Amino acid sequence: MKGPIGLVTGSRPFAGLPTNPAELVLPHLDGLVVEGITIVARPTPVSRNGLPTHLPELVARYRPAFVLALGLALGAPTVRIETIGINAMHFGIPDNEGVRPLGGEPIDPSGPPARVATWNADAVVAAILDDGIPARTSFHAGTHLCNLTLYIYLGALEAAGLASPCGFLHLPYLPEQIVWMMRQQSGHPGSALAANLELPSMALETQIRAVKAALGAMARQAVAAPTITTGNRTSQPPEDHTS
Repeated sequence: MKGPIGLVTGSRPFAGLPTNPAELVLPHLDGLVVEGITIVARPTPVSRNGLPTHLPELVARYRPAFVLALGLALGAPTVRIETIGINAMHFGIPDNEGVRPLGGEPIDPSGPPARVATWNADAVVAAILDDGIPARTSFHAGTHLCNLTLYIYLGALEAAGLASPCGFLHLPYLPEQIVWMMRQQSGHPGSALAANLELPSMALETQIRAVKAALGAMARQAVAAPTITTGNRTSQPPEDHTS
């Protein structure tokens, strides 16, 4: 694969759900060319122990012009554009391997307290709103794996000498996920599954449009600024010959 690459990753299903829109949008993005940048879209594991190794490996392989990470925000009414990754974990639910850190356990004991997303969050929100889709900025991505993903990506890019725009985008539930939960709850009256499920959702087609709008804004930012820092000099990324 030649030329600059935009890396997009999305979480696999978690919390007992059969799907995750963050993964389902990926086939609609992989191979797209946006502002001369080819999109590589990959799913990522729901693993507290695996992500700190897996994400830097992706950065090392692709040396991306920008990085967009996607995840599901349970119950969110709009697309959320995250701006800060904090060095803390408190999992309301375990990851897919049963790991559940609590109490603000650090992601990286030697890392900074927080890392600020390097994308232009306001420009991303504006691009999504211009496509008629509700979106807003958010101060940080929670304390689960979405936050961990943003924190690790930002650290990996810095360690690789890359000044690439990077951010995390939270997607709402899909309508079919709400339907699935309603059908599950009908068989468990009086249990936790019988909680109120009058939750907001957004069609997959709309979510795909939102992510494509975000990619456009990120690609424009990446094209407008150098992405690799080497001492006091900057340069564009070398050609990538992986496939």
